[in-house]
Amino acid sequence: MFAASRQLVARTIRTFSTSAASLDAAASTTATSTSAAAPAVSATKTTSLPRTYFVERTKAGQLPVYSEFKNAGTRPLTVIRKIQGNATALKTDLLVTYPNAEVRVNERSNQVILKGLVMDDVRQWLTVKGF
Repeated sequence: MFAASRQLVARTIRTFSTSAASLDAAASTTATSTSAAAPAVSATKTTSLPRTYFVERTKAGQLPVYSEFKNAGTRPLTVIRKIQGNATALKTDLLVTYPNAEVRVNERSNQVILKGLVMDDVRQWLTVKGF
């Protein structure tokens, strides 16, 4: 019984990490091609829209990304808590970066829930975004 749950967790982690690795590879090739084409334009032009959400850090200074296990440990989840503002916008930003991720929003508690154990990837993504 436990072997099946380990396989499920490993499959879920592998799927998300694979998409993150391919995303990083695509971003590095895009960055090198755009920096060679016009380095002065990218350095001076920084137009980014203000975010409609903010992920507040914990009292210990950590990002509020937690793991939860449902159905007696057979369904691992990653939860992003302490979201101020529009959690649906955070969901859409996550889906742009990780299109294969299964993401939902708990409107009552203003939390974003991802299927699988992807805490490290989400923490790294939030850090890159400036939270």
